[in-house]
Formats: sequence, C-alpha cells, structure tokens
Amino acid sequence: MSKDDAIRRTSRILRQLYHREQQWFESRTPEQIQLLTQQGQLSLSEQLHYGELAFVLLHLKPCAIIDFAGDRSQLNSYIAAAINPTLRDLNAVGAANAGVSRNCDGATTACYPRSFRLVCAQISGQLASPEVSSWTGAFVVYDEEWRESAEWTRTNLLNPSNTLITEDELARGLDYPGSIPKSLDEMRSIVPVSYLGRMK
Repeated sequence: MSKDDAIRRTSRILRQLYHREQQWFESRTPEQIQLLTQQGQLSLSEQLHYGELAFVLLHLKPCAIIDFAGDRSQLNSYIAAAINPTLRDLNAVGAANAGVSRNCDGATTACYPRSFRLVCAQISGQLASPEVSSWTGAFVVYDEEWRESAEWTRTNLLNPSNTLITEDELARGLDYPGSIPKSLDEMRSIVPVSYLGRMK
C-alpha cells in the first residue's frame, strides 16, 4: 500500500469512528446523556475519542484512555459499537503498512504511515491517581507494535498489582499535562491541541 493510500484509508476510518460515536450518542436516552455529561457539566464533544486514537496512530502519544467517568456502565456498549469495529479496520491498514513502515522509536514528531496493531483492553486492577479516585473499568487503546506504547500501558495501567499512578506518569503516557504546570518553563512547553468536531 502506498503512503498516500494508507493516509487516505486511515483518514476515512477515523471519520467513520467520528460518525459511529455520533450515532452511539444519538442512541442514548436523555437520562444516559445526563450521566455521560455529568449532569450537563461536560459537552458531548468532550466525550469523543477519534482524535485520541489519531494521536496514538501518529505516534504522538503512547496510549489513549477511553472512559466516561460519569457513567462507566455504558462503556461496554460504546466499545462494541464504536471502538472495536474501528480497531478492526485500522489494524487492517496497520498490517498493510508493513511495506511502507519505518522505525519511529525515539521520534519526536508524527510518524505515519507505519506498521501498527492497536489493542483495546480494560483496566481491571484497583488503579487510582491523585486526580481520579478509580480508573477501574476504563479502557485503554495502545499499539502492540510500538514498544514504548505497549510497555508503558502494560506497566502503568494494566498491571493489576499497580494501585497508584502519579499524575506526572499519567501525563507522560497520555501526552498531556496531567496537573497544573509547576514552572514558567513547563507552562511555555504546553501546546494547546484541539481537533474539529465536524467531519464529513
């Protein structure tokens, strides 16, 4: 598969994920939406995960946590309807990318196309962080073929003997500032990232 074909197919699949997410939210009852948005404190657009998966694919973050902290009872339905079909389609592209793959270890910028195999796993241990009292029941998506992604996720999130993860370690794995910056230099290093909520 050519580089352009890989990028086109991946973009199409991520757009499909966006639409799957929208359809799944539209299938929720008003009561379920209230729980998902923590009684209206969050917008539904803050519950979308297509951009997070794109960042993992681009080698910009080792993993993504998929969670509805307001109501984890709906996660299994969401995973089945939106995430699993997307991972199946993306992993077909990842396998086909083996011919155009390159070594991304140590890369500090986006690295795509490349070979990958995304895995979705549930946090089953009693894991907490200073800002989240329990991650138990949340899901993580990571890349089995990217050593840093697989090792970090297994060690820090999927290891049942690990009961506490620091915000700094969580921020490293999720590639975001997990807590308030501690210095002016840390504040300058933050790059605001957003992605469009409208896809065609």
